[in-house]
Amino acid sequence: MKGAARLAVGLSVLLSGCAGPVPFSPPATTSVTPSALGTPNSVVVFGNFEFVSVQGTGQIFTYNLSGGAQVLVGSPYATPCTYPSGMVVTAIAGNNVMAVACYDTNSLLTLTVNANGSLTSLGSVSGLPMPFPGIVLDGTNILVPLFGGNSTNGAVAKVSLASPATPTIVATVTLASPVSGGVANAEYLVLANGYAYVTSGSESNPLGASSTIQVANEATMTLVGTPFVVAHSPQQIAVQGTVAYVTLYDAAELESIDISNPASLKLLQAVSLPVANQSCSALPVAVQGNFAYVGCYSQDTIDRLNISNPSQMLAAQSATGIAFPQRLVFTGSSLVVTGATTGGQVYLVNLAEF
Repeated sequence: MKGAARLAVGLSVLLSGCAGPVPFSPPATTSVTPSALGTPNSVVVFGNFEFVSVQGTGQIFTYNLSGGAQVLVGSPYATPCTYPSGMVVTAIAGNNVMAVACYDTNSLLTLTVNANGSLTSLGSVSGLPMPFPGIVLDGTNILVPLFGGNSTNGAVAKVSLASPATPTIVATVTLASPVSGGVANAEYLVLANGYAYVTSGSESNPLGASSTIQVANEATMTLVGTPFVVAHSPQQIAVQGTVAYVTLYDAAELESIDISNPASLKLLQAVSLPVANQSCSALPVAVQGNFAYVGCYSQDTIDRLNISNPSQMLAAQSATGIAFPQRLVFTGSSLVVTGATTGGQVYLVNLAEF
């Protein structure tokens, strides 16, 4: 799944032109192919291990990163669903526990992460319609975006892992309609300072006002403020300090948003993302230090932007040859990227050379 990657429409915003990324020698990149038959979706790194969910085959692959390369550990874990997606891992009462969203079974699985990186079944909870990959962890709670549908608003569910063998849904908040009679779909979220920031795409008319970022108070699971309108097709979101960075797939943009007041978000900049005389189909985003990394899905490229001034983001470099980038995760001095296509690869990009 690419989220609702092609939710439509144009929105007039503070659009700044962006010169193309500077040519440079591409960073050292290695890759592995988890499955010839499945599609890599999400990746999470915990300790020396990298875990990759593969849709279509319903598997989770484990790789050992301790030697600087992705080395397969044992046999992949077969989940009871066909489309495992978002994953988180945490330590609870001395045990390492993974939670995995299962899109096709409307459920969340819990697994034990063994010392050798292998996985064993622990528990599950159902009643999570269309859970999307952008799940996040806070202590023993997980927030899960629930997509919604053509006539149903999406939502965010809070699931407690306090007892990992019996995960429990403790609260749900439904997104607000962006316009009268409109539908808001929940796609991806991030937590910052007690608030969840949710990308919400929509096909509702008027199209120029139906894509939003919505904010929920994590403690009370209630919405804060009003939906903040963004350009069409918002995808993934990352936060650093008091600024959120949001990718816009169809608009080929990265937006920086001031979230210092969660009830009143403010657009700082919307920057276009050219890639070799094409528009960047912006999907994943990750931020670290002075840089934001954006995956240009259809262009097989990772763009790096200097965000030292979030109101004046500047294109820096562009690494090509990374097919269908969908998720980005930092580990040490590397960036892990999943390629979302059948038989797709999982890339390890050396950031020291980026």
